[in-house]
Amino acid sequence: MNNGAGSLKVVCVWMAVLLQSLDAQNHVPKTQKTLAAGLSCQLRQLTILIKGQLEESLEMFDEANGKHLGKWLPGFPELQVDHDTPLLPSNVQCSLLFMEQGLKEVLEDQWSNLNPTDDSLLKTLQDTIVYIHMLNKCVKHMLGGDCSSKPLPPKIPTYVFERKQWSHTLLKTSKGYMNWLEHRLSAYILKVTVKNNLKWKLNDVLLQKYVKKCEHLV
Repeated sequence: MNNGAGSLKVVCVWMAVLLQSLDAQNHVPKTQKTLAAGLSCQLRQLTILIKGQLEESLEMFDEANGKHLGKWLPGFPELQVDHDTPLLPSNVQCSLLFMEQGLKEVLEDQWSNLNPTDDSLLKTLQDTIVYIHMLNKCVKHMLGGDCSSKPLPPKIPTYVFERKQWSHTLLKTSKGYMNWLEHRLSAYILKVTVKNNLKWKLNDVLLQKYVKKCEHLV
């Protein structure tokens, strides 16, 4: 083999290794990233965690404030979704912001007025708010978009029973929203994974063809 052929083979091998390396990086599903603060963004897992936190908060809330409170009739349109509602990152961020603000109202009312000594309830609500704030940042970091039209902060009613009913309804509606978000994220992750697998297979075929052409050239 002459020097020219040897140099060409080295270039071909180097290019093949480079293509394979780039392809391997692209093969990693883009469903997990790390925020600047070092927090891992696992959207679906974080959503499941929050849903569990909301369910626990709702049970504790009803135990402390009375069961069968009924539904606060105006409801919360900002958190209303159905099975066919598409996953739009900007809308999700707005809904999570509204949810976070609303739960802060619930926490403040429980801590300042209704159940200031119920440490378990207060701690669970506080943790839930932190997780929701984290999820909102992760959605923006991973899926993009921005809540440009920020919702008006929810206002808790004045009278005690209405406050309890309002808070109960917010917790229940928030849990339903997180259930919807979990399913939509599962579908999104599956779509990304399938797309990446197809891309991996296609790139692998092209890589093999490139290597064979290199072999023929040298």
